[in-house]
Amino acid sequence: MKSTSDMASTIEGNGAIDSGADLAAQHDYVEKLKAAGFEMSLVVADAFVRGMRDVGYRSTATALNEEIDNAIQAGARNIDILWPSDEAKPTAIAVVDDGHGMEPDMLRPAVMWGGTHREGSRSGFGRYGYGLPSSSVSMGRRFTVFSRTDGGEWFAVTIDVDEISAGKYTVDGKILVPEPRPAVLPQWLKSRLETRYRSDGPEHGTVVLVEKLDRLTFRTAGKLRPFLLEKTGVTYRRFLREITIRIDDQEAEPTDPLFLTPGFRYYESYPIGRKMVTDPDRAEALPAAAFEVKDQDTGKSLGVVKVRYAAMPPTFARVPEDKHKVKGGKLNPRFHVLDDNNGLIILRKGRQIDVLTATKKSYLGYFNNDDRYWGVEIDFPPTLDEEFSITTTKQQVVMSERMWDLLRDAGVFLAIKELRKRYDDAKTELKAKAEKGGEDGSQPRPSEEVMADIAKFKTRTPTNPADLEQRGEENFQRDLQRRAAEAGVEPAILESTLRSQMLNKKYRVDSEALQGAPFFRVDQVGAQKVLWLNTAHPFFSTVYTNDELTPRLRAAIEVLLFVIGEGELEATNERRQFYETERSYWSERYRAGLENLEEHMGLTDVPLLEQGQVEGAEEERTAEAV
Repeated sequence: MKSTSDMASTIEGNGAIDSGADLAAQHDYVEKLKAAGFEMSLVVADAFVRGMRDVGYRSTATALNEEIDNAIQAGARNIDILWPSDEAKPTAIAVVDDGHGMEPDMLRPAVMWGGTHREGSRSGFGRYGYGLPSSSVSMGRRFTVFSRTDGGEWFAVTIDVDEISAGKYTVDGKILVPEPRPAVLPQWLKSRLETRYRSDGPEHGTVVLVEKLDRLTFRTAGKLRPFLLEKTGVTYRRFLREITIRIDDQEAEPTDPLFLTPGFRYYESYPIGRKMVTDPDRAEALPAAAFEVKDQDTGKSLGVVKVRYAAMPPTFARVPEDKHKVKGGKLNPRFHVLDDNNGLIILRKGRQIDVLTATKKSYLGYFNNDDRYWGVEIDFPPTLDEEFSITTTKQQVVMSERMWDLLRDAGVFLAIKELRKRYDDAKTELKAKAEKGGEDGSQPRPSEEVMADIAKFKTRTPTNPADLEQRGEENFQRDLQRRAAEAGVEPAILESTLRSQMLNKKYRVDSEALQGAPFFRVDQVGAQKVLWLNTAHPFFSTVYTNDELTPRLRAAIEVLLFVIGEGELEATNERRQFYETERSYWSERYRAGLENLEEHMGLTDVPLLEQGQVEGAEEERTAEAV
């Protein structure tokens, strides 16, 4: 637990928190309300309060962010989000902080919409005084705010939406906030806090208790906990080195959605099942940028916008064993973070606010799935709020035309264009490697993986299993002798490794050069079925390795030949001999057809425009000769 004694510590460069000054500002604000004869009205009828339940928080996490913001701004070093530990479906949620707290008279304006001593402030998170009540009623129909300052006792005010509708808050036709009263925390909450604080909670701080829960993103604790841990870790990543935020007693880990910060969650490792896995893929930081924004009338500096860039490989969200795959494969925990933050990530004073997933076509257009694998983070100071038009719920940004222009002039759009090209190039390279079985050919090619996948759909078994096994062993021994001779070692040294490889990779594409032989064959080699492509047949050079053949079509040809050859291989001896004879016959016919096709097609491999130019040139030369 981090110490609460130094309440004026600097939090990630966001300014020193002066508890005395903030408490004094609270007191002045309350006295001002009293002097003005303010009656602590909730402003409008109960319909307003019920309407505020639909203010539009994206999730329970974004609603709870309002309480976390308030706690940080009050100098809290420890923030706990708790619910009764014995409940699978929480009936209450409490946000507890050890900040400087509030004097009793401040509790009444604190639960009102617009009741804040920070109105118009540019030094922290809050400006309008809507966060606490709006977020609370968005989760449940009843909330209570407990608070005490250093050396004081708990006081509390409760707002119940149902009781407002029943008229229990109405005095002389006005809906009024109740007077703060001495209070004690619920027993379940004290039990959860006693290991961290004294028996009745922190010595100073605030507790927001929400009950009658009916609008949670997830109703069960088992789903709510990991959801809040991930969202909180991303939103407050810049603060979690100085502040501890716990969700149901589990500490939130800072998570950089650009994956550039060593030590942050998923930077180099993540859990797969119960095992922690180290991933070789890393995000790469590109040079950061920063630009100053000035007042258009006075030329005075309003603040500096900072921009970070990151590029990730196409395999970044896959588990290590599936890095070689072009598509599919098992996804690792990084994927959810990438998917949730696919767009322009917008931060206000280090706190994440929004992710812009679409822009005007003249800027960047829409973000697609491939855009998950690069990141751009834009961090601006509160002095530029008007340029980013943040909503009162602090979860949406609408940038001004001027800000879009400034981002363009700062080279942000050009950098994004380069990031997209970089990803496309990396994806093309990955496809090429996958087609060859990886860097060293040890990984399965797409066609080999497909054959292994569809093996379970076979409707018949080999008619000659004993013969096929004997044939496979004979071929294996010949292959072993050949490989050992090439490596200059004894066969026994390679045998165990080779057998293991064949068990793990049941299908393999290979090549051989046999003059006059069929253009392909499939044979059993140990536990492996091998598709042999004959490089001496014109099929190999004019069709299979033709530059115009896409990797997908090349893999489709391999699958076709695998299926035909496997059927031949697993047939009876008589039928297999028939197939071998036929394959030799139509392979020779295929050779003649390909050679004849070259003569007939002539210039048709040349683009049509060039064909016309060449044919026109031929006609001119003929006319000149005549």
